[in-house]
Amino acid sequence: GGGVAAAVGAAAAAALDAASSSVNETAIVEAVHAQERKMPSPLLPDFWAVLFLFAVFVGNALVFFVQRWSLAVKSRVQFARTRELVAGGLAYVTPHAHQGAAEIIPVLEKTLETGEKHVYIIFQRQKYQVVDNGAKVTELEMPITSPIKEYISHRGFQTPQKADAARDVFGSNSLQIELPSFTASFQKQVLGPVPVFQFFCASLWLLDEYWNYALFNIFAICMYEASTVFGKLKNLQALRGMKKDAVSIQVYRCSKWMQLTTEDLLPGDIFSVAKQNEDVNIPCDALILRGSAVVNEASLTGESTPQMKEAAVAEGSEGEHPLDMEKQHRVHVLYSGTTMLQHTAPGEGGLQAPDGGCVCYCLRTGFSSSQGKLVRMIEYSQEQVLTDAKEVLALLTLLLIFALCSAGYVLHKGLKEGKRSQYELVLRCVLILTSVVPPELPMQTAVAVNTALFALFKASVFCTEPFRIPFAGKVEFALFDKTGTLTTDQLVATGTWSGSET
Repeated sequence: GGGVAAAVGAAAAAALDAASSSVNETAIVEAVHAQERKMPSPLLPDFWAVLFLFAVFVGNALVFFVQRWSLAVKSRVQFARTRELVAGGLAYVTPHAHQGAAEIIPVLEKTLETGEKHVYIIFQRQKYQVVDNGAKVTELEMPITSPIKEYISHRGFQTPQKADAARDVFGSNSLQIELPSFTASFQKQVLGPVPVFQFFCASLWLLDEYWNYALFNIFAICMYEASTVFGKLKNLQALRGMKKDAVSIQVYRCSKWMQLTTEDLLPGDIFSVAKQNEDVNIPCDALILRGSAVVNEASLTGESTPQMKEAAVAEGSEGEHPLDMEKQHRVHVLYSGTTMLQHTAPGEGGLQAPDGGCVCYCLRTGFSSSQGKLVRMIEYSQEQVLTDAKEVLALLTLLLIFALCSAGYVLHKGLKEGKRSQYELVLRCVLILTSVVPPELPMQTAVAVNTALFALFKASVFCTEPFRIPFAGKVEFALFDKTGTLTTDQLVATGTWSGSET
């Protein structure tokens, strides 16, 4: 009996030791798991309160950023619609497709020398006038549609007051482009929708304690956006190089010739342009009244053949016809940005310039001129890279379906097992949903476009519309109207050949 009791006691002791060992192993495993996956701090409030606070924060952030990303939303939230534009108000201007972005700009007013109120707005460096008591906005009216005889009989501004009034309306004849600071441009760049989404994804990885990956991702995003800003500033600097320095020119005002600068020219001025030792750049769009000239319009049209320009005539019914700068009277018009190769002084009689140049009538100046329109087109056609919207939307919809299924499974499984906190489960589900659009995808797309731009630049091809590059892969045929746009009339000797094999 004693042996049986001893055996039973030994078995019970062995079972107790085994159970104690199993409990110790379980405790060790749970302790290691708790060390690897830290539970939320006991100081945190209830999970639903934190989730509600997070939703409120994200909602306010979206309201703030959406107003920065969409001027249509900003105009509806912050402003009220009105039937007329008045000085001190704001105008919401939307350009045509691929011609820049919409802007909210102030409505300005200036009192002219004549006492008249001049109400206007400036959009994309061009001035527009507000007429009909603020009910209509038109382009600034230039003297480009008058009958030919009026141009020929015109003798410039007869009083300084009229010249000052015209200067208040038209401004200076300058293509000055202000270069924004790097700080302001970088701030605007990183607050775009794609960088904000990338920063949000990186912050989620920080919450999940992936410090190295998240910090490297944030650093890469900042470096890429900084390089983009540098590229934009470099393009603006190149556009600033298109602005020619102001030079002296003879202008006929107050019934006498006076020496002014090209930036002082105003629509309605009579001035003289003459070729001296070097080729002369035409400072504005002008109608030749006396004399003739040969100009190179390759900078505007790409045509390398020099063009002959003659003085306008007003004989018979021809003088009653309104000016047609683009077609009928193109042979009489000098365009801003072109180069005068030679000129012929006007004959005896009529208005004569002191320098013997062609007497011209100033039609358009500044950013309203032909060269100004080209500069504005290059500057404001830079848009963000977009791919085929339908294909991208279909791909994102498919990926979102899989992401919702995955996030639902993870949430259901986690709540059922109870091994993870609600904070960690929600974080995992949000990470799954944000992984539908990889943060690196927009960066990779833009890098590909920039690489193509760099390859074109090395081939001496300047792309004015980078948003079309993703569509270039679909091009099957390229048609050119003539070879004049691709060649030049200036031949350069590259070497000689004697005819022998050596």
